[in-house]
Amino acid sequence: MKAIEVKKDIYWVGAKDWNLRNFHGYKTSRGSTYNAYLIKDEKTVLVDTVKAPLTKELIARLESLIDISKIDIVICNHVEMDHSGAIPEIMKKAPNAKIVTNASGKKGLVDHFGGDDWDFEVIRTGDEMSIGRRTLKFVCTPMLHWPDSMMTYVVDDKLLLSNDGFGQHYAPGDIFTLNNQKDIVFEEAKKYFANILYPYCKQAEKALKGIDGLEIDMIAPSHGCIFEGDDVKRIMDLYEKWASNEGENKAVIVYDTMWGSTEILAEAVRAEFENQGIEVVYRNLQVCHYSDVIVDFLDAKYIAIGSPTLNSNILPTVASFVTYMRGLAPQNKKAFCFGSYGWKPGAIKDIQKIFEELGWETSVEPFGVKYVPNSDIEDDIRECVRRLVS
Repeated sequence: MKAIEVKKDIYWVGAKDWNLRNFHGYKTSRGSTYNAYLIKDEKTVLVDTVKAPLTKELIARLESLIDISKIDIVICNHVEMDHSGAIPEIMKKAPNAKIVTNASGKKGLVDHFGGDDWDFEVIRTGDEMSIGRRTLKFVCTPMLHWPDSMMTYVVDDKLLLSNDGFGQHYAPGDIFTLNNQKDIVFEEAKKYFANILYPYCKQAEKALKGIDGLEIDMIAPSHGCIFEGDDVKRIMDLYEKWASNEGENKAVIVYDTMWGSTEILAEAVRAEFENQGIEVVYRNLQVCHYSDVIVDFLDAKYIAIGSPTLNSNILPTVASFVTYMRGLAPQNKKAFCFGSYGWKPGAIKDIQKIFEELGWETSVEPFGVKYVPNSDIEDDIRECVRRLVS
């Protein structure tokens, strides 16, 4: 396995996880990569590692370039195991290497691996390190998406090693965006933001401010493709948009149905949004995975969620989705919920509580129907949509 040169004497030495299909409940239908980078200068620097089961792949790529024992510095931009899993093996092979990370990173590595005898250098935002011809600059990005998260900027090469920022769970044949189908790269970047970074939009805005002013002509994240050329500005502009939590004139309808009654309501809701000139994304949870559905929330202003009541509770598919959604905490939404029930309502009240917890605008009361909706009831729920968008 060979390394790939990213810039002069800077190499991708990571691993591709072709078969990954689930990442903490996030459906990863195109696999993923764990990107690590080797910088050859007067000092030899390894930036991040890979998930432990793929350590052999990392080592093979490193050995195609260097004697691993000669690594001087291991930079840990993030402690999560898909980034740090190979560090113990690297430290066995390079026992004299110094680990560079921030205070939270040091604590996390010791807690994970017990590396009390490792040589740590703790950095803060703005610190710089000379490694010979090059200077490295560090930008801490706490809670994007762990307390220890940070980025490493290679000043002389205008290269940002951005950790989880700008990442994609995607295993491409070629690691550069310029050599890939860009629609897929940016689709996966959007899905990654929605499923990993959505709760941390404020931290993403701070991170963008933290790298503002840096001259960047390449962004090399820890997952997926490397951005270069015009794609650098494009992905940074998209992050600014996604982090703003500002929705467009778009509605997302999410629902499931038991005997078709909730679906009748969902169809009426869809028809009225369209009648109001609003773009609609229509998602039945029987056929749509929740990690795909949440992507639609990034640029939507209106949300409508429908569920029948089952045993006084939300239908399990919808309950799973709203639990996942609540954890990701989308903001600035106008929402209402709807659904059918038999002898006792319950689901829509529970969904409404989640809307309120998220601080969404909920001026329209939950809309419940006993058994099967008739045409008058369809007119009533259309009126709910008109009130929501007024």
